[in-house]
Amino acid sequence: MAEKKEVLRPQIVDMAEEQITYVDGVAYTVQEDGPYRLDAFWDDAAPRPMPAIIWIHGGGFTEEHVTRKSRPEKSFLELARKGFFIASIDYRLAQVKPFPAQIEDAKCAVRYLRSHADKWEIDPDRIGVWGESCGGQLAGLMAVQEGIPDFEDKGGWPSVPSTVQAAVSWYGGFDILAFENMLKDERFLIMYGGSAEEKRDLVIKASPITYADKKLCPFLAMCSNTDPRVPDVQSAAFCEKASKHGNDAGFMMVPGQGHGYFEGDEYYLQIYAFFEKHLKQT
Repeated sequence: MAEKKEVLRPQIVDMAEEQITYVDGVAYTVQEDGPYRLDAFWDDAAPRPMPAIIWIHGGGFTEEHVTRKSRPEKSFLELARKGFFIASIDYRLAQVKPFPAQIEDAKCAVRYLRSHADKWEIDPDRIGVWGESCGGQLAGLMAVQEGIPDFEDKGGWPSVPSTVQAAVSWYGGFDILAFENMLKDERFLIMYGGSAEEKRDLVIKASPITYADKKLCPFLAMCSNTDPRVPDVQSAAFCEKASKHGNDAGFMMVPGQGHGYFEGDEYYLQIYAFFEKHLKQT
C-alpha cells in the first residue's frame, strides 16, 4: 500500500457562496517583526454569543509554507453552521524567535478574543483550541487550566486569562525528549534556540506530558498508528496519565493514515461532537 501523502491544505471552501462571513488578516498582536494575524469565520444567523474555536497550524515551528491558510476549511464550514466562531492564527516561527514564542502567541490570541468578545459577539467563557502537529503540541500546553507561568501575559492584552475550555490535538508531540532523532537534528537548534542538553529544562516545559497531572480542560487527542513523525503512543500516554489524575482526556487512534489531515467523516464528527459537548451552553 502506498504511503498516504501529507496534505497541508486539503480543503478550500468558497465561504461567501456558503453564506459564511469570512474576515481575513486581523492583527491580534504586534511582535518584533511586525503584526501577526488571524482569519475569522462565522455564520451571521448563529445565536449570540458564539462559542469560539482557535485553529493552530503545524509545520514544526519552522516551515514557512505552513500558515494560518493551512486549515481544514470544510470543517470550519460545518462548525460555523453549527454556531461556532472560528479563528485561524499565524504565530512566530522559530527562525524569528525560538520556543516559547509560539505558545506565547497562541495564548495571546486567546486573550485577544476574550478582550474583544463584544466586537466578535463571542462568549469569552467558551473558547476552545484545535491544533495539528506542533499546533497539537501547543493545544496540549494550552489545556492546562491554571496556566504555565513562564508562558503567560506575553504579546498584549495582559492580565486577561488565556484559559481555554476545550482542546483537540491532532498528532501533537507530547514528550519532546522522547524524539531522539529530532533532538539531534539541526532544526531542533532553531526550534528551541540551542541543543537538547542546553535547553533540557525548556524542552521539559514545552512537553504537555509534564502537566498531565494538573487540572486540564476537556481534551481529545487523535494520532495514527502509521505516523512516521509522531508515534501514537505519545497521545495515548498523555491521555492515560491525564485521565488517571481526574481529567476528561480521550484518545482516538486513526488507523493507517500517517501524518497529515485525516480522511473520513467519522473523525470529524467526533471533533464536532466534542466541541458541541464542551463549548455549547446547556
